[in-house]
Amino acid sequence: MFTKAGRAAIFDRGVYTEAFFDDDTMADGALVVAAVGALTYVGILVRFGRLDAFSVTDLFALLIGSVASWLILGFATWFAATRLFNASARPQTLIGLQGLAALPLLLDILGSPFSWIGFLWYLAVLVLATKEGADLDFRTASVSVLIGAAAAALVRALLNVPFGLLSGVFA
Repeated sequence: MFTKAGRAAIFDRGVYTEAFFDDDTMADGALVVAAVGALTYVGILVRFGRLDAFSVTDLFALLIGSVASWLILGFATWFAATRLFNASARPQTLIGLQGLAALPLLLDILGSPFSWIGFLWYLAVLVLATKEGADLDFRTASVSVLIGAAAAALVRALLNVPFGLLSGVFA
């Protein structure tokens, strides 16, 4: 699973062909996304020397947020690719392929300039995953991923409001 994710991160197109026919791709994608979220959380705590601030609750919240964002991004990308650009792809296949793209997000551990590089790298790998999984050209795959990223950002922003209010009430 992590070998596939590593190959995806270096833009190996063959991994998408293999993963396309693998029934476990969705589960592999979920595990990669969750592992990247957990490693990023712990890595940032280590970087700032704040391991004493480790919280299982915060870790679970981050894992749920990571997986939810991945699913929203994947469904929105699938929706844009199939409805706007008439691609033919199953949602679970495309979402699973996109889950393998999460490794570049580990650069968030190193701080601001590296986190931006990791995010752009992640988007580039997502475009390749969408291109290969939905059989689209580069431009339409890019637009589909940008629509998916905008939808994921919007949903996370909208969900932060009620959860932020509730956490303030119950804190």
